Amino acid sequence: MKRGWLVAVLGLVAGGGCKKSSVPTAPADMVRTSPDGMLSPDGGGVVNGGEVEVAGLVKAVHEDGGRLVVSFASKQPTRSVLCQVEAGQAAAAGNLAAGQLVAMHGLARGQSGDNPMLEPCRVVWAGPPPGTRPADGRDVSRAARSLEMCRVPLLVDGLRRGGRTLPDGKPMTEAAFRQQEPARAERLDAAEKKARAELASVGQTALACDHPLLHVLQRCETASGPDTPGVECDAPYVREILALLTP
Repeated sequence: MKRGWLVAVLGLVAGGGCKKSSVPTAPADMVRTSPDGMLSPDGGGVVNGGEVEVAGLVKAVHEDGGRLVVSFASKQPTRSVLCQVEAGQAAAAGNLAAGQLVAMHGLARGQSGDNPMLEPCRVVWAGPPPGTRPADGRDVSRAARSLEMCRVPLLVDGLRRGGRTLPDGKPMTEAAFRQQEPARAERLDAAEKKARAELASVGQTALACDHPLLHVLQRCETASGPDTPGVECDAPYVREILALLTP
């Protein structure tokens, strides 16, 4: 079981094609955050009962009342975000390893002690467990080039979630961003074109721009904005990807 899960997980990251169906599409109003974002004073924008995508490093997986609970590592040693896994996801969650980067979707259910709780939760993406990443590095370069291709969509998404709107009060759009900041948009478009060509030259396609890994990389690279970066930014897998980004 563990080997089969590992192969499936690595296929999401290292596969030659981009299987967008492998990662469920997040609802437009879903809050994407890190464990430390949820533990911050404003809770990372999470509201009780709202849908959340939390992505970070696994601290531990334990059983509580017959259900598996995944706890996330954070900068606060005594606190964590807890995800109670929904029925049917026991195999996926049970094979997660400490230190593994994972993204989970769940509903905010208040606190369990001093820890935010999501329930029910499901694994939507998991990176390779520590020490098991493919040696050829194709997954790392693919992620770096994908981030460069998704700069504009990710930037606009961050602006919207940060509260930036158009003069008429409507949400910020990519078209409006290009009109407001043409020089910056032109630079990002050139980087996208270059990254796309590099992926094509090795027979790879990009990860979808709403892929959880790209949101983690964006958080860790900027270290600011509506998302609070956490200990996941110091993970070797994340640092290796960020090191490949074009200056």
